Amino acid sequence: MKSNSILAISLIFCCLLIFSANTVYAYLDPATGSMIVQAVIAAVAAISVSIGIFWSRLRSFFSRLLGRKNDRKENDTNNS
Repeated sequence: MKSNSILAISLIFCCLLIFSANTVYAYLDPATGSMIVQAVIAAVAAISVSIGIFWSRLRSFFSRLLGRKNDRKENDTNNS
């Protein structure tokens, strides 16, 4: 019980700290903007490569699976 109350008090304190900020003065230089653009482009490229690899593996799995079924059907008709 004691740890639950400490956790609750800590959570309330963190929420008060976060929501009590009045004004924040920040500066983003042009290098930061280009770095963000590069990160977005890299993320899109990584996601597209990952999807491509996953799709080719999935396609080869099903082609092997369906190919084996077709081979069995052809063998059954040839043996009859």
